[in-house]
Amino acid sequence: MSRRALLLLPVVVWTAVEATTYSIGTSYAGTDCSGTPYSVSAYAMEEGDECVEEVCADYNADPSEVTAEMVSYECSTSDYISAMREKFGASPYIIQVVYKDNGCVTLDEAFGYPAIGNCEGSFYNNESTYVIGKLDDNGSASLRFFDTAECLTDSQLASFSMTRKTLDSHSCDSDNYKWYTSKDGESSALSTGAIIGIVCGCVAVVLVVIVLVLLYLRRYKKNLHKTWTGTLATGGTAALEAAGHSQNGLWNDEVIIAKRVRRSEIKVKKLISRGAYGEVYHGVFNGKPVAVKMLIPATRMSLQHVNEFFAEAKMTASMDHPHVVSFVAVAWDSLSDLCVVLEFMDGGDLRSLLDKHIASKRQVGFDRQKATVALHVCHALAYLHSLAPPVIHRDLKSRNILLSRTMEAKVTDFGISRERPDQTMTAGVGTSLWMAPEVMMGEKYDVKADMFSFGVVLSELDVHTLPYAQAKQRSLDTVGRQLTDAALLQKIMTGTARVEFSEMSLRSIVELGYACVAVEPSARPSAAEALYRLQLTLSQEL
Repeated sequence: MSRRALLLLPVVVWTAVEATTYSIGTSYAGTDCSGTPYSVSAYAMEEGDECVEEVCADYNADPSEVTAEMVSYECSTSDYISAMREKFGASPYIIQVVYKDNGCVTLDEAFGYPAIGNCEGSFYNNESTYVIGKLDDNGSASLRFFDTAECLTDSQLASFSMTRKTLDSHSCDSDNYKWYTSKDGESSALSTGAIIGIVCGCVAVVLVVIVLVLLYLRRYKKNLHKTWTGTLATGGTAALEAAGHSQNGLWNDEVIIAKRVRRSEIKVKKLISRGAYGEVYHGVFNGKPVAVKMLIPATRMSLQHVNEFFAEAKMTASMDHPHVVSFVAVAWDSLSDLCVVLEFMDGGDLRSLLDKHIASKRQVGFDRQKATVALHVCHALAYLHSLAPPVIHRDLKSRNILLSRTMEAKVTDFGISRERPDQTMTAGVGTSLWMAPEVMMGEKYDVKADMFSFGVVLSELDVHTLPYAQAKQRSLDTVGRQLTDAALLQKIMTGTARVEFSEMSLRSIVELGYACVAVEPSARPSAAEALYRLQLTLSQEL
């Protein structure tokens, strides 16, 4: 029996919100909720909302992809900072409190990170952010965010540096953050003269900061047309909001404006998933359940990421197909709290369903239900590829295929999708196990790259496991060690490693799957051809 089959079901308790209730989420690695968490979060529930408590629940993601596997949610009406501190126990930590407005009045969210100087992982390997938190001997602290598990310097997404004065005072900084650490309260008492000196110094610093901010804003307005890069520690909320008042961003696009609603109309509930740049919450809009997608805190202050998020929203809004997740609305009070509202699929994602099939030892092979899911996905690809210009999804995988309770499948996540330009398309994007060889090698690619990914999904539907799991197991059995990811990707690029299908699977689908994962793109069928072959299978064999 698999380890996941032995996990206890989460205990769910509904608590009515009275006054201000905070939802405290704590994520742990492993199969229980012991030890130091790798992250703690908190946000305030809105009046009238209900807070859900979960006691050490399975995060509902595949163990080979996930670093943090267990999560607890609790509802607290007391000081949320104290509640977060308790989660870390005696371990060093840094807490970042994010506010929605200038002056740190209205809480957005709070995040706690271990501060032991190590590279700490997050939800999805190869798709998430990683953080190094550090408390220095001089009383200062730092947080650095990366998009690789090794926390390599060239993969840094953002960084924060906090002085001892900022940490000790818990004051609102220029980016509308407050900071807390496990060292709070450790500083020795100061003399009256020292306190007077500090107060005078603070007054002088405030005056200097005001002058610098005014000068900065003047300089920023002169440079709105320049590309905004750099870390979150530079620019911050002031820069982002100054950009929001300009006419040069996608926030002024007519498609976006037509779909914009008031931010207060969107009720954000429980976190569903988190990726490298975005997080998705279950929410409510107009009394109906929706999925609410937002940038992760580490990227909300980046104008580049905000513009890319708007581009994704615009592309999704332009889609109109029954097997593509529907765009509902976009909302923001300030660009830093931008959210995209999407259709809510109550059946979860395909990968989670296949994980359940593994746990329940469901028979492999294709039945009518699985073939219909494949047909729906192929319908979506045929639609995308038929647009002018064609749209290449570039990140098709089982996680990005959502299901309804009636097993209707829809494709989602157009975060790296692009309309196919005339020039050569290169650069490795997407998730490696589903990626076509030509994309891995940075060569020219087109819509046939999506067809390779579709062939990989067909294999998942058949055997339930993650792609190439059998190849890794064979390596373990024959040479005593598992095939490394680098070696596996090399085999995929040369065609010496292919996804597998079960012996009992329909021959017509096996042939289609292997045709889709051909190394040579021209040998792969188009989405329209694959759609026709699946329709024949459903009508004649199932």
